[in-house]
Amino acid sequence: MRLTTIIIALCLVPALVPLAGCGASSAGGTDPAIVAPASREAAANLSVPALSGAGRIAVGAPTARPTVVNMWASWCGPCREEMPAVQRFASTHPDVRVVGVAVNDQIDDARAFAKEVGVQFPLAFDADHQVADAYAVSGLPTTIVLDREGRLAATWPGPVTDADLTRLTSALAARD
Repeated sequence: MRLTTIIIALCLVPALVPLAGCGASSAGGTDPAIVAPASREAAANLSVPALSGAGRIAVGAPTARPTVVNMWASWCGPCREEMPAVQRFASTHPDVRVVGVAVNDQIDDARAFAKEVGVQFPLAFDADHQVADAYAVSGLPTTIVLDREGRLAATWPGPVTDADLTRLTSALAARD
């Protein structure tokens, strides 16, 4: 009976952690390992509604350049702090595709925050947690780096800076 209780608890914890929201992930500041090309697994290839309400945003699809997927919410303090850095990175690195995915948020709040910050990269709204679940996001913010083939190269739990993003994507390009 005790083993059954432990198994149930282990199954429930990952489902509840995204609901815990901001701060549930570990703090940034340590470089996650870039997964070697031979060991990378295909990321989920998803199509998510655009935050603007017009069209859909592809997340995880192979592209001509590496992709940074930044998971955020307007109510999350660390997300609010990091978003200007993500925008700076996107503006100065046209060789990297940047996509933001609002999760656990209200669409009007997410839109207002994106407008306030002046986000220019594509933004999606993950109303049904499709992306968060597929990428095992356990807290916000979380940043995922994919290689050109749409394979998972790195996951950064917690706030990220534009310098962190530069290191992650430079290492990715150098190893491919």
